[in-house]
Amino acid sequence: MAPCSRWAPLLLLACCLALLAGRPAAAGPVQPTYPGDDAPVEELLRFYDDLQQYLRVVTRHRYGKRSGGRALCEEPYGAVGC
Repeated sequence: MAPCSRWAPLLLLACCLALLAGRPAAAGPVQPTYPGDDAPVEELLRFYDDLQQYLRVVTRHRYGKRSGGRALCEEPYGAVGC
């Protein structure tokens, strides 16, 4: 039983590393590549649509903990609330 219990943590570690290494590019969307000046009109239109969608995702507003907004119970202009 001792040799089997030694391999279990190593197998678990290998599985965790495999899961972490499976998606290295999941941090954000991929920027579209410019097809070139001599590309057909349809390909340029597809590029500009992809570029517009990419810019919407990258520049969208982030709400939540890091938004820097006021606290929920804080009144504007220093009035007492809550």
